Amino acid sequence: MSLQIIYGTAGTGKTSYLFEQIQKNIKEKSHHPIKMITPEQFSFTAEQKLLETSPSKSILQAEVITFARMAYRILNEVGGIAKQRLNSSR
Repeated sequence: MSLQIIYGTAGTGKTSYLFEQIQKNIKEKSHHPIKMITPEQFSFTAEQKLLETSPSKSILQAEVITFARMAYRILNEVGGIAKQRLNSSR
């Protein structure tokens, strides 16, 4: 599965659609990891919902990741976090 951006106004079924697609991919036994990128304030709710939809397999194949955590992982992987950007203020 490729990158999908799901957007729309409140109450249009974005969250329901997203979890239906995740559950569908898990049932089809897709070997690709599923990353759900959310704002920090929605991550706990998204993880709870993910466990409710398919508790036995979802935690192994799907992951809820916040924007900050995604940025940290990317910088850590490409080495950008190892470089010191600012001098000490003291």
